[in-house]
Amino acid sequence: MTSPVRIDDDAARPTWRVAAYAALALGAAWGAWQIAFLCDDAYIHFRFASNLHEGRGIVWNDAPFAPVEGAGFLWVVVLAAIWGLTGSAPPDAANPFSLGCGLVQFALLAFAADRLRDRDGRRLPAIVGLAALLAVVGNRTVLQWWTGGLDTPLANVFGVWWALHAFRAPGPRPVRWLALWALAAALGALARPDGLPAAAATAAVGGLLWLRGGIALRGALAGLSPLLLVVALTVWRKLYYGDWLPNTYYAKVVSSWPDAGWRYLGCFALENGAWLWPLLALPWLLSQARAGVAAVGRALLANAPAAAAVAVVLFNAGYYCFKVGGDHFEYRVLSQTAALGTLAVVAMAARLARGPALPLAAALALVVGCGAGWFHLACTSAASAEGIAAVTPHAPAALRPVARWFDRQQVWLFFRYIGLRCNHHAARLRSLEPRFPARVRHPDAATTFPIRAESAVGLPGWMLPDVALIDVFGLNDWVVARTPVRPQADVDPAVVAKAVRASDRDGDGWLAKEELRDALGAAFGARPDDGYGMFVLRLFWSIYRDDGSERVTLAEAEEIGGTISFARRMAHERLPPPGYVEAFEPNVDVAADGAVTVRPRATPMTAARLRAIEAEWRAKVASGSLSR
Repeated sequence: MTSPVRIDDDAARPTWRVAAYAALALGAAWGAWQIAFLCDDAYIHFRFASNLHEGRGIVWNDAPFAPVEGAGFLWVVVLAAIWGLTGSAPPDAANPFSLGCGLVQFALLAFAADRLRDRDGRRLPAIVGLAALLAVVGNRTVLQWWTGGLDTPLANVFGVWWALHAFRAPGPRPVRWLALWALAAALGALARPDGLPAAAATAAVGGLLWLRGGIALRGALAGLSPLLLVVALTVWRKLYYGDWLPNTYYAKVVSSWPDAGWRYLGCFALENGAWLWPLLALPWLLSQARAGVAAVGRALLANAPAAAAVAVVLFNAGYYCFKVGGDHFEYRVLSQTAALGTLAVVAMAARLARGPALPLAAALALVVGCGAGWFHLACTSAASAEGIAAVTPHAPAALRPVARWFDRQQVWLFFRYIGLRCNHHAARLRSLEPRFPARVRHPDAATTFPIRAESAVGLPGWMLPDVALIDVFGLNDWVVARTPVRPQADVDPAVVAKAVRASDRDGDGWLAKEELRDALGAAFGARPDDGYGMFVLRLFWSIYRDDGSERVTLAEAEEIGGTISFARRMAHERLPPPGYVEAFEPNVDVAADGAVTVRPRATPMTAARLRAIEAEWRAKVASGSLSR
């Protein structure tokens, strides 16, 4: 047990603790800025903010096009407000503000980590809280998503605040406690739809507290009143956009995809040390289970807010992984989980042990475990624009079996556009920048209606603010987002396997590089000396070749077809129905040097004609007449 003298000394000398926390904050901010990036999708938010800033509303295309919601509501409002107040446009303001959001997350997590010292009336050394915080900010995923230009850092502030507040006792002022909890939930729901489960859970727990006599009805209603913001946003969304959920939901969620989700989650666990979570938490879970089912049930009721927070965090992670199949970006939807999970494991260790040894060991293990993420970054930071490279050649010999598994899952996910790395997204944006060197305004756009169709719509949307852009993948297009998924041209695994077997001319069960080249050439119909075939050859040769030799096994080579098959691709499965894009008569061309040309139409486009085209195609969606 800690002596009274040590407790008094710790309380009387807080300077070193403040200095330690400040050093961690500065180190985290520096680390996050070193890996800061912007992605093409961030410019989608920037276009919405631009339209709001210029008085067009929170829309993708200006009227007469119908409004479509393809960006986070609160993030767009914040960016437009910063622009209006400071003159700093979104591309310049997004990352500094996001880094500020990261530091707010740090403050919330630091406060929670410092409270880990209090356990069952006893006080652990301050080093326990510092070690827990080090494990959090030493996590690459946590720091990676302090920037990016997307709504993630802002949403994570409210998600972390809501989850941590749930573990604080209501105390003598339960109405104030509930109001703060509801406000965090409401702001989270305004930032991203992921916050809606938290809002629903807050309302349910508030009702439970009232039913159990913990708070009066009037107090419960007052405490839950911030959730009216969610109701207001939902009603406004329905009235303004015509839908209960953002358009991106309809574009991205096709059908359950657990086969992708478990790979995404497995790679996350390996890179972020999350595979240690269940191992370190198991003793605590067993200690709780010994009390019996009835006692566990009573404990859950007595700690309903905390139980609800855990349930919501797990639900959101599970929904993304096993319903959606992961995310287009590397661990973006699990960045909040990475911080909260790390802190939770150390907290359980602190609750279980009588002294600091176990929580310190848990924190240290997590620091070491999440080093895999930094190791991956070191191995792949110099990767080509494809954003993928093998880590197996760089791994210690004892860890190479795990590294091989990881590399192969990464390739499988890569060809399905899942978990694409931030350096890949940054490289992709840099490749687009020469084509769009400056913002081009079209003063007569309100009467001539210039239109262009794009796949990567972010940067073009920002650089061509007056051009109506048709998003061919549907994130910002109502019709495409609801078009039935059509089979895409795919690689036939059987064809690749047959070509591979035929290339093993000596029948020894191994393929040299030249033999693999011939196999891929036969599968793709030409010798892959450059382009896609060469990329596949280079990638698989680096990952599948046997250590110490210049060959791969026949069995491994036969797996190539199944790995690069892309019958499904994250956020790229919806495509325009035949004739849809053509109906708008796109007339804007962008040359390789960035020159923008607006071609005159034989029949001028009018506002009435645009509204009629949209109405016609929306009617086809409503009638179910669009074919696969």
